[in-house]
Amino acid sequence: MSDRQSEGEPQASAPQDVAHIRDIIFGTQMRDYEQRFQAVQRDVERLQREIDRLTEQLAEQDSGQTKKRQALRQEMRAADDDLRDELRQTAEKLTNDKVDRVALGDLFAELGAHLKAGGSIADVLKGLGELTQD
Repeated sequence: MSDRQSEGEPQASAPQDVAHIRDIIFGTQMRDYEQRFQAVQRDVERLQREIDRLTEQLAEQDSGQTKKRQALRQEMRAADDDLRDELRQTAEKLTNDKVDRVALGDLFAELGAHLKAGGSIADVLKGLGELTQD
């Protein structure tokens, strides 16, 4: 049995020896790769935090822009309503205050006839003043 035990011991130590040899051969490369991997992982985590921060900042700016756009839209509607009301009032005033074309034509014809007859504009204006008082 001692032969079998002695044979078993080298087999048990063989995986340790292989691991030790692997560490000697590839150890520096593996440590280098591990350091590189950790550096890349730190960079990725840092970039993810930066992306998260920028995403939050963008969401805040979007919210602010939406509020400003809504306020501007309300202001434009109010200004549009004011302009429409003013236009309606002006149109109504023009409708009420306009002179009849026939009456205006007759007035100009009478003015022309009066000036041809040798009358003065002062007489015509006086006559118009009397007409408006009646």
